[in-house]
Amino acid sequence: MTAGRRTWSTVDEVRAALRRRWDKGELLRAIAPGAVWEPIRVPLRGPSAREVAADFGAAQEWAALLHKAADAGRSPAFRVETRTVGGRLVGANAVPSVAWFDEPDQVWRLLRVSDQVAAFRQQCAASAAAHPAIADWVAAHPLRALAEERSWARVLATVLWLRAKVGTAAYLREIDVPGVDTKFIEGHRGLLAELLDAVAPGVADESRSPGRDFARRYGFRDKPAMTRLRSLDGTPLFGGLTDVSVRVEELATLEVPARWVLVVENVVTFLALPTVPGGVAFFGAGFDVLRLGRVPWLRERDVVYWGDLDTDGFVILDRLRSQLPAVRSVLMDLGTLRAHQSQWTTDPTPSRSELDRLTPDEAAVYLTLRDNGLGTSVRLEQERVNYAHVVAALGEALWSAGAGPPRGQINT
Repeated sequence: MTAGRRTWSTVDEVRAALRRRWDKGELLRAIAPGAVWEPIRVPLRGPSAREVAADFGAAQEWAALLHKAADAGRSPAFRVETRTVGGRLVGANAVPSVAWFDEPDQVWRLLRVSDQVAAFRQQCAASAAAHPAIADWVAAHPLRALAEERSWARVLATVLWLRAKVGTAAYLREIDVPGVDTKFIEGHRGLLAELLDAVAPGVADESRSPGRDFARRYGFRDKPAMTRLRSLDGTPLFGGLTDVSVRVEELATLEVPARWVLVVENVVTFLALPTVPGGVAFFGAGFDVLRLGRVPWLRERDVVYWGDLDTDGFVILDRLRSQLPAVRSVLMDLGTLRAHQSQWTTDPTPSRSELDRLTPDEAAVYLTLRDNGLGTSVRLEQERVNYAHVVAALGEALWSAGAGPPRGQINT
């Protein structure tokens, strides 16, 4: 009967069943304000009539252990419901079949979470005092709230401060909640966004991410969008400078003396570009390149984009065309990709997006990369492209635009 006894429920298994409910947040939701506690039923696996007859002593010992555990302490740990199991050999026997937890405290004692429950109840009370919508959020997300128990008072005060300042164009740096600074806000952006959406529905700019663009999502001022540009023929851009970082909003009001613009993604590539008459280079910095769409005079220039030869490079190109429809690409072709096989690396997070703004040739390269036509998650970063190849490709692309061939030291 030893093998059979291992299938009979133990107190540890009862505890594990309750723990699974705790981990889902069910038990704390059951004691949130407004909730009504319902006794919890945990079925028990016990001996069958055959097993009782085969090893009556073992079955009796198992039942005694459960009853002892149920009655341990000054108040019952749980209530045992029994069922009748019998046979001709041993007669009718009451065998434990269900463990009932009639009161919440019985569950807390068995799980040893009384301190956490007390903290949760305090959070519920504090949240209700702060705002009913926050109390509702806590009731719906008890474990997430409990994980922030030590900082909950600051979370509440921050949400209320944010709610009062929404849309005022204040800087988050101006927050005057004790113990809260911008680092605290940055570390809790997701939580604060959910609570702020709850207490001030409709104020968020849903087009902005609560993670990457928290401040602007709620009408706060953020650090200005910057871009970097460099003259490729030595012609001064502003005040005699040839390499400048400038606010995008200010750049939109100025015009740069250039016939064409090259956008690149790597800063060293940006600095090492050859000399080209009438040209200006922009440092794109990944998806930040999309801020160039806010510069209206770029629509009157010949804009050429050179990104990494990977799926994200084409995603960026596709999105840039949504703002600058006439942008051309360079060095993002199958010939360049195949010519640099020794320089391929692996794309850790390839895109699976459907892109509808690519030319047929660009789309063919994108699908080759996306669908692993040349290998698994192939990528060619622009800084790995041979410099002589770069000069030749730029010369061909820009000569057609009337810029003349690029000049510069070619390192081979």
